[in-house]
Amino acid sequence: MYAPADVDAGLACGCHCVGCGAILVAKKGTKKRWHFAHHNVEIGESCAESAIHAAAKQVLLEQNWLRLPGSHVVTSGQTMSGLTLLESSTLSEERIVRFERTCAEVWTEGVRPDVVGYRGERKLLVEMYFRHQVDDDKRRKLGQLKLPAIEVGLSDLDVSTGFDAIRERVLHETAHKSWLFFPGEEDERRRLAARLASRIEQANIEHQAKQAAEQERQVARQRKLDDDRKRREAATLRYRQTSIEDKELDLRKRLGIGGRWPYYLCKESDGVSAITEPAMIWQGALFSRFIFRKANTGFELKQTSVLQWVSERFDVGNNSIAVVHAEVRRYLGYLSACGFLKKLPYNPYESQGYFVVHGELKPPARVERHEGASQTNRLLTAKVAESTSSPAPGVSQGQKERWMWRASWPRWNEVADEAAAILTQSAHAPYLSALLGSISQFSRPDDPLECAEILEDWGVPKEEVMSVLYKLGLVLRMKVPPSR
Repeated sequence: MYAPADVDAGLACGCHCVGCGAILVAKKGTKKRWHFAHHNVEIGESCAESAIHAAAKQVLLEQNWLRLPGSHVVTSGQTMSGLTLLESSTLSEERIVRFERTCAEVWTEGVRPDVVGYRGERKLLVEMYFRHQVDDDKRRKLGQLKLPAIEVGLSDLDVSTGFDAIRERVLHETAHKSWLFFPGEEDERRRLAARLASRIEQANIEHQAKQAAEQERQVARQRKLDDDRKRREAATLRYRQTSIEDKELDLRKRLGIGGRWPYYLCKESDGVSAITEPAMIWQGALFSRFIFRKANTGFELKQTSVLQWVSERFDVGNNSIAVVHAEVRRYLGYLSACGFLKKLPYNPYESQGYFVVHGELKPPARVERHEGASQTNRLLTAKVAESTSSPAPGVSQGQKERWMWRASWPRWNEVADEAAAILTQSAHAPYLSALLGSISQFSRPDDPLECAEILEDWGVPKEEVMSVLYKLGLVLRMKVPPSR
């Protein structure tokens, strides 16, 4: 094989195509890169492949050395927990091997490799491919020989490739070389597989032990929950079977009530109570359980905890849970007004919270309101009234007002179209929509203005919030009698 630079120009080169045998012309002009062309015939499909393949073999036969890629064995497997474990070994690092001699296409027990390199009694078989890699049958035969064999890929080289690129590929590069057979690889792979199997087995044993321990813990936790539930149910049953007189005596002992029953522990409902127990009993028990001597502990009292406890502790008859919860929430609001609890800011995504600020039986002293404070409060009330939307019918501009929730709300399907129309025209539709979706008759702040104050932090004008609630029939604007 020759390069165009190694021969005379034109037909004087005396070259023939290694693929089809046709006469070649050496093109050595000044405009195009020097190359060979077929003389008076079309180039065949295999001509370029045969030329590159022959040139690659010639390079190796002339140089008698090449760089070999490293040989590595990796096995992997998964444990029962889904963890992937690896075992790896390096049989040979990347290195250069120099031969004493090389021969082309020497038959070796039914296999004819492209080149065989010899070094003493050792052999290295070299296969080079352009279009077709070594198939499984030939790979099996190479494995039976127990001789090291590599494959060199030439498929990305084209007919214009010079000897320098081919020489670089065959001698120096390792990225396009792969082992067809490496002595000892299968034995090493079996050894790694056995070691990996042992690791996986140990990991599975540990995983099963952890699962068993976790299952035992879950069973123990569930048993404890069941036992606690049964104790609560038994205690609740005993408590409900206890007479009113004994319940009162027990509360007097716990709270230290010697004489008259405190008025704030006997707040009667405006109508028929949803709780069949007398008000003094369930309110006194609630006070003892959640408030008495628990002030300034940093503990946040959640409304849901109180509601659940009252619903489980006392008989509510056939009343719905919503009605019971409404009565308990009203009583918690009353305790807040008395100064026992401090209501935390309303959060539409959490249950209403309180801090116990006064945990003694004697109620906190009322703070005297000075004339200056009263005047400031009147000014603030007037400011809120001025900041709201247009007055409700029958309310003049000079009258003071306050907001309160309506006792009954319209059904959502009755106001859905109107709400959609309002939100469509508002620049703060996402916030107003979130507010409407989070409040209900049984889950809302006591003061409607708290909703406006929350959204005001997000840039929604307070008057727009109150206007939406008013238009949908959720709030009322009440007249405030002028102070004398």
